Amino acid sequence: MDSLSVEPRWVEVNLDAIRHNYGQIRQRVREDIKILSVVKADAYGHGAVEVARVLLEAGTDMLGVTTVAEGRILREQGITAPILVFGPFLPEEAGTIADTDLTATVAGLDSLKYLQNALTTSNKSIRVHLKVETGLGRTGLWPDQALEAAGEIANTPGLILEGVYSHLATAMWKNQDYAQKQFQIFNGIITALENAGFHGYIKHISNSSAIMNLPQMHLDMVRAGTVLYGQYTNPAYAGDMSLQDTWSMKARVVYIRELPPGHGVGYGRTYITSQTTRVAVLPVGFADGFQAEPVFKPAGLVELAKGIVKLILQYLNHRRVNQPVVFAGGKGRIIGKAGMQMTMVDVTGIPYIEIGAVASLPARRTAISALIPRVYIGGGDF
Repeated sequence: MDSLSVEPRWVEVNLDAIRHNYGQIRQRVREDIKILSVVKADAYGHGAVEVARVLLEAGTDMLGVTTVAEGRILREQGITAPILVFGPFLPEEAGTIADTDLTATVAGLDSLKYLQNALTTSNKSIRVHLKVETGLGRTGLWPDQALEAAGEIANTPGLILEGVYSHLATAMWKNQDYAQKQFQIFNGIITALENAGFHGYIKHISNSSAIMNLPQMHLDMVRAGTVLYGQYTNPAYAGDMSLQDTWSMKARVVYIRELPPGHGVGYGRTYITSQTTRVAVLPVGFADGFQAEPVFKPAGLVELAKGIVKLILQYLNHRRVNQPVVFAGGKGRIIGKAGMQMTMVDVTGIPYIEIGAVASLPARRTAISALIPRVYIGGGDF
């Protein structure tokens, strides 16, 4: 399918832009440093299989996913490159890790038992990366468990210690004190492992923010996530990186009408027209993940104040927070509440809007349903 078909809504993915962004990362890190490209969550809504193929063609050393199921899908589609599964796995998934040649993250000593049990019925080996807790507070071995886990791997035929890593919590911040504290803890773990005779494994802690801002933390490998998809984690750290946008949600106008002044729009009449208003209906809504927002959890009083101001501006339909819907002839704005599968857009000031006109919508990439077709632009032969 392409964007000229009769499909009323789709997502355009620019594979050439992804390739370009990978090149920007490659220029940012030393030649001897490996790059792991993160394709979790269906490559942040872009399509994991298609994106993985382009990134492998561009030269990435490894792929990263969160779940065993994500890794299995890539294998089923013929992807043979190393795939690191970041997330914890269930006991019954250990066999799939072995059978599909995925690389397991061990974030707890129980995970080792699952892998050991899987090896009793498999003649394959399993590569392992130890995940250590340095301050993110999510998953990971405590620093004093890393030696025990490494020793257990060394004593288990079929298990291979391929890497040790951690995850930075605040690398996007201007104040790098906490990131440096995490890095110090991580280096202490590495020193302890090396003093105990463990060598030759991949050390990695850099996420997208650290790729941009903390070159001393690049170590043996960096993990490129959002930066691959054209998003600066902090624009202040962009430097000479020139990222390209990789994703755009599109929809065709399916209905147009004029509403008189004082007429309500959508459920709850949250928007009332102040003048004669031309309204275009787009066939997308919250069932598609459109207009879905994360739960607001402020980290402090400043963020709380910003969040309250944003909510007030949204209530007032202020243009600063009401991102435009872009047509060839101009910009409209969403009015009223998005329905389950329909959204209304004020197109009063835009000439030549008719049924079938294409709109580019502001949308949260990972929230948009995978059932929305993806249209791929560029990418070469893969």
